[in-house]
Amino acid sequence: MRALNPAYKLLTLIIASLMLSVTYNTRLDLVVAGCCLVVTLCTPRVDRKFLFISLTPFLIAAFGMFMTGLLFPSQAAAQGVETAVFGQRVIYASSLKSACQLAARVLAFGGLGMLFAFTTEPMELIMSLMQQFHLPPKFAYGILAAYHFFPVVRSEFGTVGVALRVRGVKATPFSPKRILPMLVHALERSQSLAMAMESRGFQNDAPRAVAFRVRFGWADIAFLIGLPAALLVGLWLL
Repeated sequence: MRALNPAYKLLTLIIASLMLSVTYNTRLDLVVAGCCLVVTLCTPRVDRKFLFISLTPFLIAAFGMFMTGLLFPSQAAAQGVETAVFGQRVIYASSLKSACQLAARVLAFGGLGMLFAFTTEPMELIMSLMQQFHLPPKFAYGILAAYHFFPVVRSEFGTVGVALRVRGVKATPFSPKRILPMLVHALERSQSLAMAMESRGFQNDAPRAVAFRVRFGWADIAFLIGLPAALLVGLWLL
């Protein structure tokens, strides 16, 4: 997966998501989620511990959607066989199908998202968007600057907290005494970054060289055609 062109991989997964969004095939959604998890685990240099931690929000969301569809069925689903649960709520047999559909869709979309996130390097994605999809350098470098700026903000947040504790000032994590200095330091760093780019002659319409070329080959074409085709076959068979 890492050898694929990041921009076309993103396009392919978006197409796959759109195809799944117009269907309610529980088995296909579960197969997609399982395949995405297996492929992600088999991809080299994937942090498996962080991957399983990232699965937790999707599992919680899927469980919530399942219970919502099960305990609060629509009027159309409320025509099945009534069954008492814990002596308090009535669940209709036909609502189980809609509950499984809702939960499976969450897992399928989460699997596609994690497949892309864990097998794609941000720098390669931006360079691919610039080279294959002609993304303007102004937006491309702005996205990269914002991406690399988050660790700086987190570092500033910790530094301000330590400085306040040294001075004996008590401040909660969301106190203005801690947030405002952090924002001021972040703005100073962003201005320094903008001045550095201007001093090096950065212009949006100026010709420029690139650090490396992102290749687009037959494997990307096969993935672009093969994944939607596999989903169509899955819809027909499942």
